[in-house]
This record gives sequence, C-alpha cells and structure tokens, in this order.
Amino acid sequence: LQKLKRKSVKHRNDRSFPTAAGELPENSKKNRYKDILPFDYSRVVLSLQTDEATSDYINANFVQGLNGPRTYIATQGPLAHTVIDFWRMIWEYGIKVIVMACQEVEAAKRKCEMYWAEENKPKTYGSFLVECETEDACKGYFVRTLKVTFKEESREIFHFQFPSWPDHGVPESPNSILCMVAHIHRKQGAAASPICMHCSAGCGRTGALCVIHYTWDLIKSKV
Repeated sequence: LQKLKRKSVKHRNDRSFPTAAGELPENSKKNRYKDILPFDYSRVVLSLQTDEATSDYINANFVQGLNGPRTYIATQGPLAHTVIDFWRMIWEYGIKVIVMACQEVEAAKRKCEMYWAEENKPKTYGSFLVECETEDACKGYFVRTLKVTFKEESREIFHFQFPSWPDHGVPESPNSILCMVAHIHRKQGAAASPICMHCSAGCGRTGALCVIHYTWDLIKSKV
C-alpha cells in the first residue's frame, strides 16, 4: 500500500502531462477538486455552444479502451453550474450510456448535482429538456431511460446508477457490478460513441469501472 501511495504522489507531481486548461482562472471554478484536473492531451473539448454556455472546458478526459483512445469519457459529477456543460458534452459526443457510481449526497456531503429527471417530472437544463421515460431497480443498481431533447431533436440515453459503492471503499460483492457491466454492454450495443463514466471526483470509482469494463471487453473479445 505504501508503495502505491508513493507511486501515486510521484505521478501527481509529474509534469509530463500538463493540465493547463484546468488551471486557468476561468476554468478552476468548474473543477470539483482543485487537485484533480484533466490532462490537456486527452481532455474533452466542447465545441457545441448554447445560449447559456460557450466555454470549451469541462473536467473530463477521454480514456483508452478496446475500441480505441475514446472508448470512455471519465468525468467528475456535475456541479450546479456545470450541469449544462455536462449535457453539452453528452450531446456533442453522441453518448448513449451514462454510468454514475455515486449518490448525490454521501456522508452529508454533496457529491454530485442532479442532472437527470424523475419519472413524470421533466427537467430543463438550459437548452436541454430531460425526461425520464422508465426507471428500473435492478440488483444493486438503477437504470433510467432518458429522453433528451435539444433544438427539436430527441435522443434516447440510458442512465445507470450504482449507489452502493462507498467513496474510498469497495462494493460488498462484485456480483452487482458484473451484472451492471453486462447490462451496459447490451444497451451500448454497436454504438461507436464513448461510454460516460463518473463518480464524484471522476477518478477513483470511475477509474475502477473503466478497468472492469475494459477487462470484460477483453475477455469477451477472446471468447
């Protein structure tokens, strides 16, 4: 464990991968944690502009997977003032599946702003209308079918939430995670768009999910 900690500190202080965009004064307020920033070389750049938002910055990185360097988007849980940027990203990159590995509030601390909608309670986030068509409780996780409308075009997006993964901890059993990963595969299908993964910070649980999903892909590709 101590070796891992030392290696983590070494990588954190390594300036081989700069994070200049996230350090800009106009962008720093969009970061949930000041020491968790996207790498410049792989950060998600926003070009879709709305009446409410024109910045190209969001705290998110593309992550390598079996399908190439943009298999995943790893991002932080949206803040109240970055929800519109989140939906700009989802729309611009044609995201079909969003995976949320946290709760809105954990240990009395807000970890993620609500950016989806409940059934029969549509929500408007800037220029985006979000409606929840179905919500299913599965074994250890939830799946919501969202209808998202932007400029008279509507898309179906699947929202997975795994609420029982504690921050800085591990789930009680791997079974629910594996069931969810299989479910994600079915919903993603042959879509070439990235899968959006997030927790609160966008690194711990998010990174673990990317690794689990990548490993699943590798195993299935050799069957």
